[in-house]
Amino acid sequence: MSHRRRVIITAICLTAAVAGAATTDLVVERKVQRRVAETAECRLDATRGVQVDLDDTLAGLKALTGTVGAVHVSADGVRRQGTDMDVDVYLRDVSTAGATTGGTATATIAYGALDRTVEQNGADTATGMLKTGTDGTHLTLTGEVGEAGMPVTVVTSLSTTSHSLTITPENVRILGREVPVSTLSVFPGATGFADKLKPRTVDIQKLPDGATLVGAHAGSDGLVLDFKVAPGGLKKEVKAASACALGRGRVDG
Repeated sequence: MSHRRRVIITAICLTAAVAGAATTDLVVERKVQRRVAETAECRLDATRGVQVDLDDTLAGLKALTGTVGAVHVSADGVRRQGTDMDVDVYLRDVSTAGATTGGTATATIAYGALDRTVEQNGADTATGMLKTGTDGTHLTLTGEVGEAGMPVTVVTSLSTTSHSLTITPENVRILGREVPVSTLSVFPGATGFADKLKPRTVDIQKLPDGATLVGAHAGSDGLVLDFKVAPGGLKKEVKAASACALGRGRVDG
């Protein structure tokens, strides 16, 4: 056999091997994506669907050895504590057994959904008539107050503990001025309104094991809660999700 023919045959074999590996990778990757999506959708009960992306190259082939790599899960319309939110989870070095070296997650609550939650929780008249939003940096409350319907914007600050969020009114923009909440009572008729601008703390309940609230900020589309996922912290969550997907019922968590 000539050298040229051997080279051609070798090239054909290599091409076939690469094509076969690519096909296997794609098939396995789609299987993994479907399985992760099924368990996440069952566990989260997302009303607008779940999207799963495997970020590592050749993630399908890696899955055959017990590891998947980086995984991104997006779930829209997740309802927790009576509030609808969109959830994004980024996990590093995920194994097929559910282990991970950690990651991050966000939960975005649209401002309209946040307003509905405030109304359902029986907010007082002063803050209940104000609508949440953002000035591009801060979480704000805007609306009209008083018998004259005076337009106001309340600028707030956000602080968190590992399981709670506190919204603190800081300043009020009124009549072309921005004044601290503490001095708002100098305006005629504003004393009652100022008294109701108190910090509000919301407990973030039923977090998955290993997930910790680390911050919050006002995004363009809603209030964003930032979480950190500890290494190996979602093993119980993965087990519960698998049980859910096998038909043992959804679990709110």
